[in-house]
Amino acid sequence: MVPELLKDGHEVIALVHRTPPDLAGIAVVRGDTTLPGFGIKDNVPRFDAIVHGAGVVSFRDKPDLHLANVVGAANAANLAVEMGIPLFHISTAYVTGRVKGIVGPEDLCLTQAFRNPYEQSKFNAELHIRNKPYLKYTVIRPSILVGDSKVGGIPPMSGFFVVVRGLYLGKRWLEEKMGLPPIEPHLRLKGDPAATINLIPVDTAARQIADIVKANVRGTYYVVNERPPFMTELAQAASCALGARVEIVPDLEPNPAERLVMKLIRDIAPYMSGEPVFDNSTTWPFTSARCEGLTPDFLETTIRRMLGEV
Repeated sequence: MVPELLKDGHEVIALVHRTPPDLAGIAVVRGDTTLPGFGIKDNVPRFDAIVHGAGVVSFRDKPDLHLANVVGAANAANLAVEMGIPLFHISTAYVTGRVKGIVGPEDLCLTQAFRNPYEQSKFNAELHIRNKPYLKYTVIRPSILVGDSKVGGIPPMSGFFVVVRGLYLGKRWLEEKMGLPPIEPHLRLKGDPAATINLIPVDTAARQIADIVKANVRGTYYVVNERPPFMTELAQAASCALGARVEIVPDLEPNPAERLVMKLIRDIAPYMSGEPVFDNSTTWPFTSARCEGLTPDFLETTIRRMLGEV
């Protein structure tokens, strides 16, 4: 996202906790989003907006999840109000939890169930931001990031990667258990083969976010794939990349290898049985960056690159 902001002519000040980014043309300030005022002690620079993307992606209830995702967002909101500047908060498309059907940017049901503590933490962060008096805010909700659309680069090692890793380890377990050379096993996963999972290339998401920042608009905006792949398409790409026959089935009596895979991907499994349709129509007036669907070659290349990290 930072190179896209620089491309638009913004002067970028990066709040850095540990290691500064290896990027030319940016200023660096040491701080910590979990502290009031971001913990900036000396020479607080003047800036015109806060783009808050810091957080923890973990589907387990870890102590730092609330601190990073909720307290960090609250500190960003407080600082923005104090300085009289807008806040661009990076949330998640899945903040709506287990809600089905079409969800719009302003749909935030207060009674829905969540798949995991991560969704709950991002929901709580949005509530705080929306209820903060005098705050000029923009909420941006990206879906699941995958590799660069031009090169099939490796995305963050979470989310989709967890499924790929689980399938790979299940295949290896079968080979070692049976004492065989590499084989082409049949691995089934429980899910809805007709369901979609909203994957968006990281470069497309970054460009759309930068365009929303450039437009300096208020409100809530989805940054998602308007034609997300079906679970069957992902299974086919994983089959080609892994050298296995991966199948999505609604009802599953797993064999030992499949039980291992389902255990490894238990945090991701709830997303394999369906998701809402995210209404991103309010985003289109402000960006020309489009995600026109992910080709089988792109999905297979992305999975192969992920396997290089296993």
